[in-house]
Amino acid sequence: MLWDSQSENLSASSGVVGGYTNTAGATGTKAAEIVLRIANGERAHDIPVKLAPRAAIFNWRQLRRWGINEARLPHGTQVLFREPGVWERYKIYIAGASAIVLAQSALIIALLVQGARRKRAEEAVHRSQEELRRSSDRIRDLGGRLLNAQEIERARLARELHDDVGQQMALLSMDLQTLTGFDEDPDGEAEKLAREALGRADNIAKALHDLSHRLHPAKLRLIGLVSALNGLRRELTHAEKSEIAITFSHEDVPATLPHDVTLCVFRVVQEALQNAIKHSHARAIAMHLKGSPSSLALTIVDDGVGFELDSMWGKGLGLVSMAERLESVGGSITFHSSPGAGTCIEVHAPIAAGQATQTV
Repeated sequence: MLWDSQSENLSASSGVVGGYTNTAGATGTKAAEIVLRIANGERAHDIPVKLAPRAAIFNWRQLRRWGINEARLPHGTQVLFREPGVWERYKIYIAGASAIVLAQSALIIALLVQGARRKRAEEAVHRSQEELRRSSDRIRDLGGRLLNAQEIERARLARELHDDVGQQMALLSMDLQTLTGFDEDPDGEAEKLAREALGRADNIAKALHDLSHRLHPAKLRLIGLVSALNGLRRELTHAEKSEIAITFSHEDVPATLPHDVTLCVFRVVQEALQNAIKHSHARAIAMHLKGSPSSLALTIVDDGVGFELDSMWGKGLGLVSMAERLESVGGSITFHSSPGAGTCIEVHAPIAAGQATQTV
């Protein structure tokens, strides 16, 4: 329904679709122009009266009611009472919610990226730890093999000293004894020289025997750890002419131990006592060995000058070799020392289950 009226208003509830009409703004503008011309001195009857231009105005609700497409309206048509869309009504809320969603999405993406980076870093650390563990196992296995090779070489040298050099020295002693029985030396000079040579040969033979025993204690497997340590104590005490007191006590030590554990503990005690005698200037050394069905605990304490552990570690092979020996059998060693306060060594060596039950 179209109409051409200057007086009828286009209201929201009038039911009128729309049409060309004078708008209040255009009419007011035209009236203002006439008033302005009169104010400037023109006579009213000289001013022609012209109607204000009319504008096409339509009711949006009626357009929707009658199904009229807005594309069919004239160009420049003003559509009144248009209901705002969802965007116009809630654009502030939509924009805010979109910004929040975008921020949350960015945060989630950042967290996912960070999580992926952390996972990769953890995997890299895990791989590094596995590589370090394998390297440590290989080094420990290599250390054990080197120590085993060292013991084999010591045993070979001990056998050669005992079977070859020792036998030759025994023959030399027998020859010298035969030489002392000759009567063609009225002055006794030959006999005197022979006796001196015999004494030197005996000393060399004893030194070779002691060296062979230190290189490889052949009786260690037969007499057991406790007896071997007692023998080592007596040997070192005699060698030092009783200038240093070495005591040894034990309790609940299994009579039968794995050979690698027995040899390891014996070598550690041997190294520790020699270090204490040579470097600590100790007057007394106390050893205590305590056993259980699953482990051995050894403590060696001296009243020597002590040392600074951090500065001494790595300077010599003694401390390192003791630690490596115990690592090869799954044991551990702890050093407690400070200058002027002596030294305490604590050793722990595990025993394989079922190795022995009898104790001494």
